[in-house]
Amino acid sequence: MAKPRTPTKKARVSGATLKDPARFKGRKEPANPSPIGAPYKGMTPAQVKVWKECAENMPWLSASHRLLLRQVSILAARMETDPEVGVSAMHALSAMLSKLGATPTDESKVDHPDGDVDPDDKFFH
Repeated sequence: MAKPRTPTKKARVSGATLKDPARFKGRKEPANPSPIGAPYKGMTPAQVKVWKECAENMPWLSASHRLLLRQVSILAARMETDPEVGVSAMHALSAMLSKLGATPTDESKVDHPDGDVDPDDKFFH
């Protein structure tokens, strides 16, 4: 089975577009995808907290991820409030986080900037 395609936004954050620019050259993706937006109105405070945390920690998320992020928020909030969350719910949460690019494995692929940021770097990347 083929490995799923890495979204261009995520590839930029991880540095993959710099490592292998030819792989991403012919991609056609929305130029300005809609932002992830605010949490759904019917969500509980715990779910809203998870939503905001995910939106802050995963800047590549867009409006097309809203439904999946809602499911992640529901399961992650349930994990905090329900001591008897089942193994299947935990596996589902792990799979959804992986699809959003938020697992520890995916995090290790993201290029994190050093503490000292050179303002001229934007001209060289």
